[in-house]
Amino acid sequence: MAIESSRNPGAFRDFEHDGWETVSVGYERHFARLTTQTVPAILDAAHVAEGMRVLDVCTGPGMLAGAAVKRGAQVVALDFSGKVIEIARRNVPGAEFRQGDAQALPFEADSFDSVVCGYGIIHVPEPQKALSEIRRVLKPEGFLAASVWEAAKPGNGFGLLFGAIRKHGDLNVPLPHGPDFFQFSEPDKLKAAIQEIEFRDAAVETVEQTWELADPLGVITAILEGGVRARALLCAQTEDVRNSISAAVVEGMRQYRSSDGVYRVPMPALVGSGRK
Repeated sequence: MAIESSRNPGAFRDFEHDGWETVSVGYERHFARLTTQTVPAILDAAHVAEGMRVLDVCTGPGMLAGAAVKRGAQVVALDFSGKVIEIARRNVPGAEFRQGDAQALPFEADSFDSVVCGYGIIHVPEPQKALSEIRRVLKPEGFLAASVWEAAKPGNGFGLLFGAIRKHGDLNVPLPHGPDFFQFSEPDKLKAAIQEIEFRDAAVETVEQTWELADPLGVITAILEGGVRARALLCAQTEDVRNSISAAVVEGMRQYRSSDGVYRVPMPALVGSGRK
């Protein structure tokens, strides 16, 4: 497949960086309990074990780094946001953290036994560069494992959110151009992208995840307090449109309400892996 890149990488990188500097605390509050559910599958796909040297690219709050440390790995973790690194250092004192660019990793070639990336590849301006850099710093026979969201569909949370925006709002608001957020969100597409970077034994696993929310507007609150692109998309709508989107989300959330009053929203992910 042809991996899509931003038409204006610098502007998109600045947009993402400014966003994460703003919402890093909100992301940890709202999304960490969801994305943590993918951690075991990522570490297993990367064959992370005791004594291995592991790089966690786009570490976020450090969930992957922390779990890899618990497996006995020697972990280096990287993110381009200083605010994010502050949070990750607090959460995982046993790992080494660096601020840096996923598209220009500050490491020598053949440095790591495994490289993991949790939902980071969908936030970089030029994903092909980031994947190529991951391959460069891997030792021969080393493993990559990366997660992305499954495509927005009627039966999952992103399908509900973007369906409401599509029906009541405008998806074409003036934001810096970024790669399609869901370009890797089908198993065949993710596998093809990994193979394009010349990884061997490419494989993709679907990970079923559930986002537990106490409020039917919890998805929108999480996006507004902890998202970047989707947050900017919502904020660009008029107040009346935002109210209509919220009403549609509340209506759609009824199907996910359990007898205990908790909304359990399906948020599946894909974990792609390959070997250098």
